[in-house]
Amino acid sequence: MEDLEVEWRRTDSESLVHLYQDGESQPESQEQHYHDRAHFFTDQIQHGNFSLRLDNLTAEDEGRYTCKVYSQQGNIKHNVPHNSCNQ
Repeated sequence: MEDLEVEWRRTDSESLVHLYQDGESQPESQEQHYHDRAHFFTDQIQHGNFSLRLDNLTAEDEGRYTCKVYSQQGNIKHNVPHNSCNQ
C-alpha cells in the first residue's frame, strides 16, 4: 500500500475531496469544504478498500465523484455518483 496514491475528486470542480499518499491519508491536501468530513475506512485500507465516507452531508455534496488510483502497476479511474438524498 505504500506505493499507492488514491485521490477522490469532485468531477464538476476537480476539488480534492480526499488523498491517500505515502501510506497515509493527507488531510492537509483536501479542499477546506471537506476538511474533517471526508474519510477512508482505515480498517479496510489493508484490503485495498478506499471507499470514501462523507460525514455531515449537505446539499452541496450532491454530485459525481472520481476515484483515481496510481500505482507502479498502472492507473485506474472510476466515477461514482453521489446523491445526498440517499444517505
